[in-house]
Amino acid sequence: MPSSLIANNLEEFVSHTSTVRNKWLSGSEVIPWFRGHEKSDWALVPKFYRSDPIDRNTEDEIREEFQTRAPILSDVKPTNKWEWYFLMQHYGAPTRLLDWSDGALIGLYFAVRQNRGWHDAAVWMLDPWWLNGKSTGVDEVVLPGDPEILPRDKRRVDPWLPKRFERRRRWRLPRLPAAVYPGHIIRRIGAQRSCFTIHGTDAGSLDKMAAASRSHLIKIVIPSFKVEAIRTDLETCGIDDITIFPDLEGLSRTVERKWKGEYQRLPHEGVVARLAPSPIHGIGVFAICAIRKGTKLFFGDLDEMVWVEKDELHRLPKRTRKLYDDFTVLKDNRYGCPLSFNRLTPAWYLNHSKTPNVRCDENFDFVAIRNIKAGEELTADYSTYSE
Repeated sequence: MPSSLIANNLEEFVSHTSTVRNKWLSGSEVIPWFRGHEKSDWALVPKFYRSDPIDRNTEDEIREEFQTRAPILSDVKPTNKWEWYFLMQHYGAPTRLLDWSDGALIGLYFAVRQNRGWHDAAVWMLDPWWLNGKSTGVDEVVLPGDPEILPRDKRRVDPWLPKRFERRRRWRLPRLPAAVYPGHIIRRIGAQRSCFTIHGTDAGSLDKMAAASRSHLIKIVIPSFKVEAIRTDLETCGIDDITIFPDLEGLSRTVERKWKGEYQRLPHEGVVARLAPSPIHGIGVFAICAIRKGTKLFFGDLDEMVWVEKDELHRLPKRTRKLYDDFTVLKDNRYGCPLSFNRLTPAWYLNHSKTPNVRCDENFDFVAIRNIKAGEELTADYSTYSE
C-alpha cells in the first residue's frame, strides 16, 4: 500500500478509509483513528516537542502550575492525572498528546475547516491496536483514567505519564507513542469522538513508522483546489462547527459561515496596481487602471508589521542591512518591517516623491490623494510616515 493516497472528493475519501480499514483489520470491529492536518506536510509531533527540547522537570512544572490554577477557572473537576493531562491538551497547554478521532468525517473536517485552499490538506489514518502492539506489547487500547482499570493495564500505560517529579532509578519515558482513550470529561471530547496518542522520547516516531513497510499509518491528501468543495459537502452532510464544537462559540461560527459566506475572490479583484521598472528608482508601483481620489489601495495586502530596534541590527552584513534601509518604515529608532522580507507586497515598493499622489494614514494604509491615470507611477512622501 502506498504511504499516501489522494482524495479529490468526499466519496473518494470514504472509499479510501473503507479500503484501508478492511486491509488492515480483516473485518474485525476495531475502528481506525483519524487526524486532520490543515497542511499536508505538517509532522505528527505533539505541541510539547514543536519548540526547543524541554526536559522532564519543565514538563512537571507545567503540569503542576496548570493543576494549581485551573480549578477556579473551570467547572470540570478531573479526578486523576490522566484526566488532568487530557484537560491540558484540550485547552492548548503544551503536552505530549496528539488529538485523534474515531470519526473519519470529523478528522476530514478538521483538515479543511480553516484551510483557505492555499495548500494541500491531509487526514492521517491510524490503526491504534497495531501501534500499541509495537509500543506496549499488547494490541489493545485502554482508558487509563478509568478508576476500575485492571492493574495490568494500568502498569502497561503508566510509564507514559509518571507522577509529577517522580524519580526512579534508571527511569525514562518509553521511546514510541501509545494510544489511549480519554474519559468524556468535557462536551467537546465526546462530540469530537476524541482519542489520543501520548508520545515518548522519540518526537518524530510516528512519521518514521508511517514511512516503514507494512505500516498501519497512512496519509490521505486533500488537494488544495478541492478543499472548498469537500468542506461544503461535509456541511451538507451535517458536519460543521456546531457538530464538533457543541457550544455557543461553535454555533456562532456556524451561523457566521452560513450567512456571511466565504466568497473566494479571483486574484485580480481589487487590484489596481502592479510592479514595474521605475524611472525614479529601481522597481516602482504603477496603476493598471484609472484610480479615483480617495481609493484605498492594495486591497487584500498583508498588513501585518513587526517592529525591530534599529540598534539590534548593527552587526548584520551590509546586504542584509539594506533590506531594512529599502523596505521598512523607520519610527522612533525602530524599523517597521513585513513579517518576513520574503513576503514583500506592492506597498513596500512605493517610491518617494515630494509631489506624491498617495498618502499613508496612521494605520499605514495607502489612499489615493488625487485621480491617478492608468500607467502612472504611485508615489508617497516618506517623510510623512517614516524618519
